[in-house]
Amino acid sequence: MSVLVTPGNLRSALAVTRSLGRRGIPVTVADEYQRNLAAASRYCRAALRVPSATQAPEAYTRAILKAVSGGAYRVVMPMDDVAVSLLAEAAPRLEGLIALPVPDIEIIRGVQDKGALMALAAEQGVPTPKTVVVRNPANLDKAIRHVGLPAVVKPRFSKFQRGSQWIEGGQTRYVHTLEELEAACRTIHRAVPRPVVQEYVPGEGRGIFVLMNRGKVCAGFAHRRIREKPPSGGVSVLSESVPLDPQLLLYSERLLEPLKWHGVAMVEFKHDVRDGIPKLLEINGRFWGSLQLAIEAGVDFPYLLYRLAAEGDIAPAFSYKAGVRLRWWLGDLDSLLLRLRDGNRTATRFRAVGEFLKPSGDKARSEVLRRDDPEPALEELRQYVGNTVREIILRVRRGAGDD
Repeated sequence: MSVLVTPGNLRSALAVTRSLGRRGIPVTVADEYQRNLAAASRYCRAALRVPSATQAPEAYTRAILKAVSGGAYRVVMPMDDVAVSLLAEAAPRLEGLIALPVPDIEIIRGVQDKGALMALAAEQGVPTPKTVVVRNPANLDKAIRHVGLPAVVKPRFSKFQRGSQWIEGGQTRYVHTLEELEAACRTIHRAVPRPVVQEYVPGEGRGIFVLMNRGKVCAGFAHRRIREKPPSGGVSVLSESVPLDPQLLLYSERLLEPLKWHGVAMVEFKHDVRDGIPKLLEINGRFWGSLQLAIEAGVDFPYLLYRLAAEGDIAPAFSYKAGVRLRWWLGDLDSLLLRLRDGNRTATRFRAVGEFLKPSGDKARSEVLRRDDPEPALEELRQYVGNTVREIILRVRRGAGDD
């Protein structure tokens, strides 16, 4: 009945560990670091040290294969894009050893490619922002004519395998001039060839979260992002469950059903305030950062995925409580600091502080800190302080070098 969760230093991995552990399902967390968020939980039965998936992918895959070869685990749940890709690629070698509830590797790669995903959406009648894949950053005339300014420049892959390592594709950049567009395309192209340029869509981000069984949607959930990190758009730091939007669910099914998608997926849209039409941004074929919110609201995705993998199917799960709020405190603090740094008016800064200090209601729960399981919050704080100190030391050294 055991489950192997990898990697462990993610809030989603912590949510999975708590969900399954509370139901009496033994959880082992495999990560390159012995100390990590999920392993710190009282609901983690064991911690397994494995090589880095990004720095040594082949060694990582061998370590996971060795761990499951003895029959100690029934299901493996990869938690990030790299682990999903590596284990999906190793699926033929895992067959018969353990259940791996993810799509085929070719499907995963097609969805991770933002350019290919926009083309797929157009074929299925799903609205998208105006998009151009820039094959030659020296020639952006087509992008300017089609997309216009301001624009958004993204790497084609969020994470990209180059040689024997996985690297970050680079940050999404918002540009307002041709010069900024050219610079952003050159920078991203150096990391991942052929960046994606899209029109800027003003409006609220909306995510829909689903569990699929070979193309059939089995469970669904939706939330809205009240605050994000960075504030311009990113991961949610204060979020609230909302009723499922039938239109977004329909669009998600149009995309995932033909692919025979298997396992969980997060489908992200932007509600365009100009025409009221939701526009597809991306699909993440893994658990999402705010997974704990879905569990709090009544859709226990980790347990549902476990049952799907172990039993083959589950009863539909679309009913949950709207209005439930969840707050990631350290992420919210980072968001506040970014707003204070970038705010050019005193009133803007005061408003940012006021929103941070304003109680978010008795419905809001802390995502990481839990009374019955406090150790992960202490581990997160230890990492946060350590990273902050290292950044300060690095800035001081750079400043000294400039002198």
